[in-house]
Amino acid sequence: MPANRPLDPKLTSLLENLRGRVRRYVVWDSALAIAAVILAAFWIGLALDYLPVQLGGTEMPRLARMLLLAVVAAVVIAITALMLVGRLRRPLPDDSLALLVERHHPTLGGRLVTAVQLSRPRREGDSHSAALLNHVHREAAAEIDKVDPGKVFRWQPLVRKAMVAGPLAILSLGLLIISPSSFARAASRLTLLSDEPWPRRAHLEMVGVELPIVTAVESDISAPKLIEFNDAKTVRLPRGSNPTLRIRADAETSELPIVCIVYYHTDGGTRGQSNMRRVGRITDGYQSFVLDGPPLTGLSESMTLDVRGLDDRLDDFRIEAITPPALTEMKVSVRYADYLRGEGSGDVDLETDYQSGLRISEGSQVTMVATSSEPLGDTEVVLKTVTDKPQPFTLAYSDDRRQLRLTMDNFDAATTVSLVPADADGISAQAPYRYFLGVVLDQPPELEMRLSGIGSAVTPIARIPVTATVVDDYGVERLTISVTPSKGEDAEAGADDTEAAGSKTASVSPKLSRDGEAKTELDLRDLVADGSLPELVPGGAINVIGEASDLYDLAGKHLTRGEVFRLEVVTPEQLLARLERNELALRSRLEQTIDETRNLRETLNLLRRGFNEDESNLDETEQTRQQQIRRLRTQQSGLQASKTSEELSGIAESLDDILREMVNNRVDSLDRQERIGEGVRDPLRLIVNEPLARLRDQIIDIERSVNDSADAMAKTTVSIETADEVIARLTEVLDKMLDLESYNEILDIVRELIEDQDELLKDTKDERKKRVLNLFD
Repeated sequence: MPANRPLDPKLTSLLENLRGRVRRYVVWDSALAIAAVILAAFWIGLALDYLPVQLGGTEMPRLARMLLLAVVAAVVIAITALMLVGRLRRPLPDDSLALLVERHHPTLGGRLVTAVQLSRPRREGDSHSAALLNHVHREAAAEIDKVDPGKVFRWQPLVRKAMVAGPLAILSLGLLIISPSSFARAASRLTLLSDEPWPRRAHLEMVGVELPIVTAVESDISAPKLIEFNDAKTVRLPRGSNPTLRIRADAETSELPIVCIVYYHTDGGTRGQSNMRRVGRITDGYQSFVLDGPPLTGLSESMTLDVRGLDDRLDDFRIEAITPPALTEMKVSVRYADYLRGEGSGDVDLETDYQSGLRISEGSQVTMVATSSEPLGDTEVVLKTVTDKPQPFTLAYSDDRRQLRLTMDNFDAATTVSLVPADADGISAQAPYRYFLGVVLDQPPELEMRLSGIGSAVTPIARIPVTATVVDDYGVERLTISVTPSKGEDAEAGADDTEAAGSKTASVSPKLSRDGEAKTELDLRDLVADGSLPELVPGGAINVIGEASDLYDLAGKHLTRGEVFRLEVVTPEQLLARLERNELALRSRLEQTIDETRNLRETLNLLRRGFNEDESNLDETEQTRQQQIRRLRTQQSGLQASKTSEELSGIAESLDDILREMVNNRVDSLDRQERIGEGVRDPLRLIVNEPLARLRDQIIDIERSVNDSADAMAKTTVSIETADEVIARLTEVLDKMLDLESYNEILDIVRELIEDQDELLKDTKDERKKRVLNLFD
């Protein structure tokens, strides 16, 4: 077997050169691929990060940039591992390189491969001659100068990669030269070295949310409260509120947007946009924009807001709608004032749910307990009374802060309680809760007093019957009826007359019934006899006054004075003269009543003649008219009969008052009582109850039968007879009153004679005194 000879140096040089060129090819191919990937990722990332800004969007978030950087790093590592390191680590044997060269140079005819393989050291098992091997070496070495190693490589991959990396590199270099700051910002953002945003033409700043302040005072109009977004770009606002979103735009160093748009997305899935309006002028270099309409009007759900103005954006600002505390229940407990409480009363006299129109007694201790849907923070409480007088109160909370207890110790005026509940974070109700509590003021007693059987004058020995009725909310403590001498005719009647006269006052305190009624009698004779009153002289006067007080003890006492009855003190003769004048007036009234009764009788007579007329020749319309006229006359007759009855009853009552006044003044006589009572009063009452009442019923029957002329005429005839009876009996009574008047005239003559005699005796005594005095002159 021949020995292997070493490879020709030319062939060795060719193979080593080819091996080096292959490795450089691999390096350039990998480098260009890595550069293309990095540059492409740079420009793609720059486009994704910057172009949205120009379109009004925002930069790529850090997570997206981190994902892009991770992808680029993974691709570069893959290229380095597979295309560079992996291919460089592969062995390049000489025979493989020779085969590669002969593939692209067919003229070698396999000589280079044969020479390389047969010259391999420690090759065994070959059967060839040394001369043949030397001949192959010479032929291969002779052809080696014709070999072009460049034909071995495919340059298209490198060109394609260079066509991608080259322009991108030129663009990157241009960006670096033209705007180094932009290149540096892009590189730092894409490599996560910085999150500084791209510069904008416009510059927007979030100011915050203005929220109207809800107060418990109706007239209090406060400036809205500005709530700034926290670090998480979040504000908490009450549901139902009407907040105003406020931003501002830099008007000095940046371009001022014409309009700013708010894009919102509610938690309920509603999306939309609203334009903000420009407010005011540029102040301190900033222009303000506000949004005070939808979706913020009547805030009902949470939402996320983005604000856009030109190329600047304010993103991911969140408004959380929080349900404010609500007063779900209001209870009122009342403890009445001590003077209204009975023995054994508990701590609470009244406990009820609040209801409109609730009224509470004056002086009570009122406790209002409000239950809230949420734990309460500070609650604004305002109490306003109708008198504008401050109403003191105390405020307390339960341990779990779900109940509020408001206590008013002395409730004395109608009060409006206004509450604005708020939670621990200051989220308050958007309208005050108002509760109106009326007050039942303890009114002074109402006193009504009457003097029975007493006129405007009394004798010094008269009895004064007094009837009093006292009404009070919660009971009367005391009723006092007093009689006080007055100065006389020149003194004015009134409550101060007692003090002015400096006289004694006689008082009685009658016991009241359950209905608040009391009856008593002031006997002037007895009061003078026991020294309660000074001696009463005719020509003077007395005042009868009633006073009533109740149990009220909150602010002074309630004292009610009734009507002051001023009574002249007269002699019995003067009193009788007054009563006689009253009788004369009653006689005139009786005469007038008799005349009216006669007119009534004439009306009935005229009505009877109307019923007797023949109406057969009248048409239906005229007959109807005649019937209406008769019905009207009948009704007028009935009214006149009723009036006569009432007038006679009034005369009888007046006569009864005269009799009682005579009895109470102790000037009564049996003859006078019989003449007035049995002769006039009782007959008048009998006329009212019998013939006059019968006449009224008969007139009613006539009205019912007005359409039946025959029946109506018969009933009218009966009523005329009854009217004649009434007139006759009234005439008898009038005659008795005339007789009584004649008797009274005789008494007047006697009284005048007595007065003349008294005057003569007085003059005689005065003359005697003068004569005696003249004897000493």
